[in-house]
Amino acid sequence: MIILLASAVMALRMALGSDADWTMERQLKGSDRMLVSSGTVHCAMGTGIVWKTTFPFESSVTMTTNSMVFVDEDGTRVKPLSDLPYYAEIRERTDAFAAGNEKAFEGIFDLTREEREDGGWKLVFEPEFSKMKMLVRSVEITGAALPTNVVMQAGDGSVSKISFREKAHAR
Repeated sequence: MIILLASAVMALRMALGSDADWTMERQLKGSDRMLVSSGTVHCAMGTGIVWKTTFPFESSVTMTTNSMVFVDEDGTRVKPLSDLPYYAEIRERTDAFAAGNEKAFEGIFDLTREEREDGGWKLVFEPEFSKMKMLVRSVEITGAALPTNVVMQAGDGSVSKISFREKAHAR
């Protein structure tokens, strides 16, 4: 059974209804070069998430309840749920979690959790399904009042580190 830390639950729920600036450093497997990007994220519970890149080029991904919309220099592309493995289930479970179901991720992720002496916390989610592990090996989220850092290890061996800063007007 997945049991989250109360402080992490509150922080994740708050993040699902707020805005933040982000910076991501990504290292592809076998490369010494670090790719850096930055932008904003807007989260609205029950509606969706808009992940906008502002540097080094503008693009966005809008994750709605029934599709993902990609916008970049090539135009707009819409992918329905049927074209996105696991998206529908993760989306439903995220909405259930935001609505108060702390067991929403059971059966899809194994979880390691840690409370820190400084009042912060760390959660590490690892997919339970081998097919999902081909996409992502683990997602580590750390924070305190809100999530501040995410480290994602992709199935191909690349690693992405994302730092978040809450926008002043978000609350």
